Amino acid sequence: MNNMSLKEKAVLAVIGMVLLYALAVVLWFTSQEAAWKKASRTYRSARETYEKECRLIGERQKWNDAYEDEKSQMPTFAFGKTTDTTWLQKMDELAEKHHIFISQRQGGAEVEKGDVLELPIEVRNWEGALESLVRFLHELENTTEGMFDVGNINFKPSSKKGYLRGSFTLTCAYMRED
Repeated sequence: MNNMSLKEKAVLAVIGMVLLYALAVVLWFTSQEAAWKKASRTYRSARETYEKECRLIGERQKWNDAYEDEKSQMPTFAFGKTTDTTWLQKMDELAEKHHIFISQRQGGAEVEKGDVLELPIEVRNWEGALESLVRFLHELENTTEGMFDVGNINFKPSSKKGYLRGSFTLTCAYMRED
């Protein structure tokens, strides 16, 4: 480097600077391409969400009709009347019908969810065969005598051969008369 003339050093410095600028431009364009692809994906996702929401807004009457239909099928009780005995009795009848033996159960506090009221029933100890449990749960979900939802179900093998025992939460939905 010491043997080079000042002119040669200047030419090498200019070439070095041109290469560095070229490298900077290439890096800038490649980073912009990645940002462009990301922005394109974000735009496409937002457009799809917008189209789904427009479609749902267009189906508003359909969903309102379905809500009103379900609401009309929901059991209604007089204002102030306790409902836990009704729901406990229905659950016990279905359990007995399907040979599910419930030994510990307790109604919870009524919970208001919009127009609908829900009463959770904690079943802390039940016992029965798997097939009986499936039939019991199926009838609870599909009965016309009330609206039930089973949640938090736990079970394990019982000391009786072929039986299960466990716990679950049954939520009963209903409305109050005005």
